[in-house]
Amino acid sequence: MSYFKLEHKLKEIKEFAENGLTDLKDTGIASLNTLIKLKKGYPIFVGGAPFSGKTEFTFELLVNQSILHKWKHFIYCGEGGNVEHIFYELLFKYLRKPYKYAEESDKIKAEYFISEYFVICDHDSDYTIDSFYDLVQRAEDEFNIKFDTTLFDPFNDINEEDEKFKGAQHKFIQSALKKCRIVSKKHNRIDILVTHIADIKVEKDKDSGKNFERPAFPNEWAGGRTWWRRGFLMILVYRPPTFLKDDNGRPYEENETIIWVQKAKPKGIGKTGKVSIYFEWKQNVYYSYDETGQKLYSCETNNFKPLQPSTDFTISKREQLEDYIDPF
Repeated sequence: MSYFKLEHKLKEIKEFAENGLTDLKDTGIASLNTLIKLKKGYPIFVGGAPFSGKTEFTFELLVNQSILHKWKHFIYCGEGGNVEHIFYELLFKYLRKPYKYAEESDKIKAEYFISEYFVICDHDSDYTIDSFYDLVQRAEDEFNIKFDTTLFDPFNDINEEDEKFKGAQHKFIQSALKKCRIVSKKHNRIDILVTHIADIKVEKDKDSGKNFERPAFPNEWAGGRTWWRRGFLMILVYRPPTFLKDDNGRPYEENETIIWVQKAKPKGIGKTGKVSIYFEWKQNVYYSYDETGQKLYSCETNNFKPLQPSTDFTISKREQLEDYIDPF
């Protein structure tokens, strides 16, 4: 139906008035849970400068949703290496140690988990926004599964269809983001787009006198204000230099990442604001602090610790570089 009168939706209105938004999901990251929850039917846009950890953070969210809620994901990750490299990264994130150091029983468990919840598409092929979502549907039909999220990373890998949009990038972005919104609602899933920011803004820190790249505002994402206008949940990932201090005068940690929720829609999923998360390189996982100051790794709460990874392995410097270099 293309139009409605109130009586057509009265049942839904009464239900919403009584219960508000339902089926909100925990992000699996303690500090981020103070700002937002995840809601199917609405897209998420993740932005940041190169090497800010956009993909690392997004993979963390996806793995968390599979651990906590058994969600299934369809991934395009054009800058993550070959398909096998992406699967290796996901195995590492689940095991919280490199795959080759895991016990055989843990390897089998991890292989089953990643196979059950993740499908990765061929990122050497060329996709328009329509052909990508068509591919998602084909995979659902072939494997007889229902995806809870999709991820396209990075957005600039999407074919801009110059002939169709006559080189007008803003029209292409408007169309792509609208498509993302429509498919999220239609299929009751979260479709995630990861994108870069526009020109990096450099400022001088008044205390140290050093130059630094400041975090981008929502209208400074690559493609201008269209992202801000079209966005529902907009998240910026930013790695602050250690010579800067936070609002409380505390110097930033070397492994600290700022997660800045720059827009939170629909109303009821959360609020805008910034939180810190910290990357534990040896376990390939983030931790943060809850409102009581308790340190918690992903998916942990004060009363529940689902994963107890062993870190009693040693590695050479060469293996350290091979296993832990951050490609994202």
